[in-house]
Amino acid sequence: MDKKQIVDLIKLFKVSGGLKRIKRTGWVLKGIQEAESVADHVFRVVFMCSILAPGRKLDEKKLLDMALIHDLGETATSDIRWQEGKKLLAPQASKDKIEESILKQILHFSKNEKYYLSLFYEFRDQTSPEAKFLKQVEKLEMALQALEYQEFGAKKELMNEFFENANKYISDPDFKRMFEELEKAR
Repeated sequence: MDKKQIVDLIKLFKVSGGLKRIKRTGWVLKGIQEAESVADHVFRVVFMCSILAPGRKLDEKKLLDMALIHDLGETATSDIRWQEGKKLLAPQASKDKIEESILKQILHFSKNEKYYLSLFYEFRDQTSPEAKFLKQVEKLEMALQALEYQEFGAKKELMNEFFENANKYISDPDFKRMFEELEKAR
């Protein structure tokens, strides 16, 4: 690598590190004092994918890469929940468009810019088995996090919307059973 490539990669890694400082909005709005960061969420989603994907007809590398970058655009938009995004962003703008623009700026430092952008589009549009799998894992992780906050003292009623939201997206039979176990533990 030449000096410019090294400097560019350091910029990319620093930008991605910003996810460690962005708290997940849904938890903050519910008054969770020690809310997880976007990076915390991404780590567990990637870990869950790596454990749950083997034995399925999925491209595991693609899945893990998709899981790693699926929230990278939030370094600029922060963690805007879709409900708030409709209120906060101009009508012609959308969280997806802003994140796409940011990803293009961030990823131009990478030799794999087109690959990562294609993963972003696949996840956003839910056009591949890996994207659909990841969406369900992400929602399962959210329900697990809600349960953990409940175990740490958050009121059950405050966590209901996260379970309701997760339930809408989880269709995989194994994930459904896992989700049911999480619900029973509440």
